[in-house]
Amino acid sequence: GKDCVVLCNLKPRNMRGVKSHGMLLCASDKKGEEDDVVELLSPPEGSPVGERLCFGGFTGDLPDPFGPNKIQKKKIWEKVQPDLKTDAQGGAQFQDLPMVASTGQIKSKSLTNSNIS
Repeated sequence: GKDCVVLCNLKPRNMRGVKSHGMLLCASDKKGEEDDVVELLSPPEGSPVGERLCFGGFTGDLPDPFGPNKIQKKKIWEKVQPDLKTDAQGGAQFQDLPMVASTGQIKSKSLTNSNIS
């Protein structure tokens, strides 16, 4: 298997007949319909499975996450997603804050200056 980053506090949705409780985060380099490159975002080696991520410096005192109803009602994903990008080294970031686990920055293997969705 491969470690990946999953946004997991979303309302469940049916996708191709299967109930999905999360969304994989990927970097994408949209060049055209046939030339799109998509890569999973990956945590650094040794990151604990299920660890909450944050933006900026990692701290153990994270606020409680919003629940699925609030995420949907307030359209939080729609507000945050346009500012999720990879930097020149492939590091995931929100605005200028790096997306980090306790072991370091979340990254895309090769996509730089790309959108994250």
